[in-house]
Amino acid sequence: MKSGPSRENINRLHPVPPTSERPDRQSEGNVDSEQRSRLVVELNRRSRADLSWLTATEELNKTTIVNRAIQLYADVIEAQLKGRAIAIVDPATGQGETLRIY
Repeated sequence: MKSGPSRENINRLHPVPPTSERPDRQSEGNVDSEQRSRLVVELNRRSRADLSWLTATEELNKTTIVNRAIQLYADVIEAQLKGRAIAIVDPATGQGETLRIY
């Protein structure tokens, strides 16, 4: 497997103070309606197509998919900041590739 990006590159692209900790997360079921927020975003053609495909394939609503995507993105960045790597492995061959977000 390839090694992931260096901590310096991640910090340059995603500046985070060294003492910064990821905020505590609550499960979706425990969040009050007062804590929810609405977000309006403009999606490019590819993202719109991917979101449509995901809603149809996973049979989930757009809000759930976007929430999961943000959680996954945060998990990957947190792992990279800690010098870890996320690998996608083909179970049939055992071959893997490192997932990197720049």
